[in-house]
Amino acid sequence: MGVNTDRNIFIQANGMFDPGAYIPAYIRRYPFVLAADDAREKMIVCVDRGAPMLSDLPDLAFFDAKGEPTEYTKGCIQFCQNFEVEIRRTESFVGLLKDLDLLETRTSTFTPINPDGTPGAALPVAEYFAVSEEKMKALPDEKIRELLEKGAMGAIYSHLTSLLGFDRLVVLATARQTIPSPANLN
Repeated sequence: MGVNTDRNIFIQANGMFDPGAYIPAYIRRYPFVLAADDAREKMIVCVDRGAPMLSDLPDLAFFDAKGEPTEYTKGCIQFCQNFEVEIRRTESFVGLLKDLDLLETRTSTFTPINPDGTPGAALPVAEYFAVSEEKMKALPDEKIRELLEKGAMGAIYSHLTSLLGFDRLVVLATARQTIPSPANLN
């Protein structure tokens, strides 16, 4: 959502998302969240009672006159359950990538332009894990088949394609002057 840990470049000054910006599911589920026991066998729906969209006179009630969850609440609970399923799928996918040693650490940099038009010193913007295409190419055929059979290959290529969007984030951050200074980098 940005290149700084403390700033989302898709949020406008009024606190609203830019029109057309993707809003991640972990934000869309708010003020609801599921909490689980250590074994993730029992799930409890929790609500942030301090959320600004909650009031004593809500537009959408959580419960009907009989004390039963409304369709709105049922939909929110289903969304949270689906989100939890996707968390588990993601954990499984990342585990597979780790097992196959396909992840590598990458660093993205930003090179500002000096007032005289020459390139300035490159600044590190982010460090992250990404799938190594070289490591993928070196996999034996049976491991490639395993990735295909487990449905991971599409996710890998989606991930690799999404990395191309990082340059767009840097351009947006630059346009909004939110690139961190070297003193503020983690």
